[in-house]
Amino acid sequence: MQFRLILIVLGVVLWAPGGVRAASLADVLESMIEAYGGEENVRKLDSMVQEWDLLALTRNQQGTDRRSIRLSGQLKVELTYPDKQETRVLDGDKAYAVFDDREPAPASNMQRGAMRLQLMRFYSPLTLRERIDALSLSEGNGYLALTLKQDELQAEYFVDTETWHIAKVVGTLTVGGATMQFVTEYSEFSEVDGALVHYRENKFVGRMNTAVLRLRRVEVGVDFGDDEFSPHRNETDPVVAALIHAENLDKK
Repeated sequence: MQFRLILIVLGVVLWAPGGVRAASLADVLESMIEAYGGEENVRKLDSMVQEWDLLALTRNQQGTDRRSIRLSGQLKVELTYPDKQETRVLDGDKAYAVFDDREPAPASNMQRGAMRLQLMRFYSPLTLRERIDALSLSEGNGYLALTLKQDELQAEYFVDTETWHIAKVVGTLTVGGATMQFVTEYSEFSEVDGALVHYRENKFVGRMNTAVLRLRRVEVGVDFGDDEFSPHRNETDPVVAALIHAENLDKK
């Protein structure tokens, strides 16, 4: 614990306004790993399940968002609203979309790119350290920015140097000459089984605020079954859990 505190304090001093620039990107990543719980605990974030209460601002509708994540290449997102369902599955180079009770269909290039970009959003500081050769570091507007490029995708991780938490991720997707930008802001951090996770997300597409989410349940270090990332039809007549009032969700 004392070593962890020293690293965090040292990082704040090095990156505080008017301070001395940190020696390397490696130093920044080590400070982030320690702030997120240390290497042993951060590794648990490679495999987790998240269940969120969701307020879709563009349609003023509440729903749920369940995510199964196994880094570095598997993701399942299950979106449930009172009137529709959508499941997205990414398994390496394969991607599928499932709407309501229809059969799974191969995802379009744009859909697959968006899924891959969403998976990059879940990269922990430890995952980023494993990709250090593909990262670049810059600073501005009170944050450090770690930029990671993978093919047509780019993710920028904005780091608060007072806490070494990732405060925002800006993802850019370019397919067929069309470019889209997705922004997710993180807040309300807390430890789960020794690993730091955020409990609130604020989402934007371009400049449009599209959704606010609050974490209901999270499990880290999950041992998934063999078919977790295989596409299946959605259940019919889903039950959407009663959520807190939309105004309260937005204020918290």
